Amino acid sequence: MQHHMHTNIGPQTVVFMPSVFNETMQLLNDSHEYFFLFGEDDQSRIENDLRALYTCEMSRITLRLSSIMSWIMVQRAVCAGKIEAEDAAQRYGLDFQHICLVDNRVLHGVLPSYVCYLLDRSLELYERVLRLDDQFKQIH
Repeated sequence: MQHHMHTNIGPQTVVFMPSVFNETMQLLNDSHEYFFLFGEDDQSRIENDLRALYTCEMSRITLRLSSIMSWIMVQRAVCAGKIEAEDAAQRYGLDFQHICLVDNRVLHGVLPSYVCYLLDRSLELYERVLRLDDQFKQIH
């Protein structure tokens, strides 16, 4: 039996990595669970002047993950033929880069350690998806 190599690289080749979707969902679950179970306690323990920072950084995590999920949904729509690949490449990139690409390693030791862990993981995932988006745009 002969296998045919695909010469046309489609979005599914570049993007349809279940690991990205699964990791995003896991991180969403981890963030929600942390915030629901421990967020209030952690917020009450940190200094008053850090509470606004804490809230901003939890919002940054949420924005990263929701931007990634939106991007994944667009890629799925492309693969399903509901959006043209060229249209997706031009109109539906990864959003809010000016907010989501902020590296907050300086907050280690300032904010609760699990928030810093979520910040690091969400930034790494966002950067990885941004590289996928760049590849997708180069193809189309």
